[in-house]
Amino acid sequence: MNKTQDSNILYTYRIIMPYALFDRDAFIARTGLGPDMNVLTIGPDYSMALQIARYVETTVTAVVANSKEARSLRTFTPDSNQLITEYAHQPIRDDAFDVVFVYHTINSLKAETVLEMFGEIRRMLKENSRFAVLHWSSEPKNKAQSSHLMLLKILEQVGLVQLHTYDMVLEWLKKMDFEDITIELVNSQITVPEKWVEIHIKMLTEIVLKRLHNNVSVPSDIEKDIELYKSHVTEYGEELLPAIQFTARNNKGLFGIDIL
Repeated sequence: MNKTQDSNILYTYRIIMPYALFDRDAFIARTGLGPDMNVLTIGPDYSMALQIARYVETTVTAVVANSKEARSLRTFTPDSNQLITEYAHQPIRDDAFDVVFVYHTINSLKAETVLEMFGEIRRMLKENSRFAVLHWSSEPKNKAQSSHLMLLKILEQVGLVQLHTYDMVLEWLKKMDFEDITIELVNSQITVPEKWVEIHIKMLTEIVLKRLHNNVSVPSDIEKDIELYKSHVTEYGEELLPAIQFTARNNKGLFGIDIL
């Protein structure tokens, strides 16, 4: 079993979380949209494309990594433009969009890919347009949120999640010369229903069992960590971690120019 197969399992479980739908809507509302704006969303979450479409009269463009993700988008948002491409190299013309959204996508990408993707986003944005990215904080505010962090750390062990820090994301935005960066901690306190906790546990178990069946190594403590996660959830429940929203403005006039 390879990482692509692991990713397919993760995709199957993560893409359908109806209990967090209002979180996406709040992300869009905080960023702001106008009816005539051209909008790009990057990542496999079809709910983002669907909810963005409610705010605009234009056609939403969604960038995804593979045909499976594109099929989901076509099923739920048939009027969107689906583009299958590498996140770090997107065949889209310069100055094409008024707003770009990235909803938790960077949590599945390596640092170098995120940095290259930010550069592509800057290129595709119009002058003075906005870029909004949301990703998980690694600082739980209660025991239930600690359960979610435990889940993400287990997924990080098998290379399916990247827990980038606040400082890293801010540094990448600055490196790409984004300006007027605002940062907001969003603690929505979304409780994960018991059914979905069971699904999370099933997902972890499936990933480990398939790896063992295919003689692929797993971290030595991962089964122990899964049991600890299950016990913690039983005692405290699970609640989504706070998220950090970075919103930045694109000013192409100064890109690559040193002001003396």
